[in-house]
Amino acid sequence: MKLAVTGGTGFVGRHILPLLAQGAWSVKVLARDPKKVAGAPNTAVIRGDVLDRAALDQLCSGCDVMLHLAGAIRGSPDHMMRVNAGGTENAMAAADSAGIRRFIHVSSLAAREPGLSAYGKSKSEGEMAVRLAPRAVQTLTLRPSAVYGEGDEATLPLLKLLLSDTAMIPGTATARFSLIHVADLARILVAAVAGAAEGLRELDDGHGGYTWAQVSDVTRQLFGRPKRVFYIPRPAAFALGYGSDLIAHATGWSRMVSVDKMRQLYHPDWVAGSPGWPRENAIPLSEGIRRTLLWSMDNGLLPRLAPLDRSPAP
Repeated sequence: MKLAVTGGTGFVGRHILPLLAQGAWSVKVLARDPKKVAGAPNTAVIRGDVLDRAALDQLCSGCDVMLHLAGAIRGSPDHMMRVNAGGTENAMAAADSAGIRRFIHVSSLAAREPGLSAYGKSKSEGEMAVRLAPRAVQTLTLRPSAVYGEGDEATLPLLKLLLSDTAMIPGTATARFSLIHVADLARILVAAVAGAAEGLRELDDGHGGYTWAQVSDVTRQLFGRPKRVFYIPRPAAFALGYGSDLIAHATGWSRMVSVDKMRQLYHPDWVAGSPGWPRENAIPLSEGIRRTLLWSMDNGLLPRLAPLDRSPAP
C-alpha cells in the first residue's frame, strides 16, 4: 500500500514517520526541505508544500491513502487561511484527481470554535473542504486536543510556566481542556491510515477534561513546582495580546502571544467529545509531562531541575 503524507517534518510528523516505516507502507512525503526526511526507510520525498498543486499531484500519484498533517499554527490570519483552508482544499483536490480512495485530515479542536480565532476559523474552513469531498473518496477528520510531548514548541511555554515558583497562568481556575501525548496521537494516526473509520472524531488521552490545578499538581509532584498558582485577570492578558499584535503588525514578527491565543486560553471548554478513539495503554498525564520536560531540559529548551525522589525510604 502506498501512502501520501503532508506535514511529515512537523512536530507530529516526526513522530509518525518512524512508525509508518516499521509497517508495510511505502510512503511519499511532501517537504519544503527534503533533507529533513532524507534516509527514512521506505520513504520518498517530494519537494514542495500544500500551496504547490503540481507538487501535490506528484505526491499523490500512485498512492492509495493520504494523511494530511500539514498546517500553520502561527502567522497572519491570511497566512493561516491559505495554508489550513486553501492547503487542505488543494490536498483534497490532488487526492481525488489521483484516485486516492481514503483521505485522513488532521484538524484541531480549535475548529469547533471558529469565532474565537483566525486559526480556528482556518481549520474549520479546511474541514469544510473535506466535507465537500467527492463521494468516491472516503474521508476521516481528526480533531486532536492540545498535543504535547518531546519536541513540542507550542505547549512548552505553558508547561514552562508551571516550573516557576509562582505560575502566572493565562486562563481561569474553572476552565477544562483535554490533552494528548504526541506518541499516542501518532499511534492513532497509524491505526486511522490502516482502518476504515469515517466522519469526525475528537481525540484526547482518554481522561476527559483537566484543569490547570490538576496539571500543576503533576509538575509539583515531579519537580516541586509551582509552589503557588496565580490566574492572570482576563483584561490584563488581553492587553498583553493586543500589545503583541501591534508589535507583530509593525515588525512582521510571527508571534505565539496574541489576542486570538488569549481568546482560546480563556475559553471555558476544550474537552474532547465522544466517541473519541478508544484504545489501550494511553500515556497518562504524569508520564507524558515527565518525558516532555526531561527531554526539553536535556535539549536546552528548559532550565534543568532535579526530579523529586519519590522512591520509598529504605
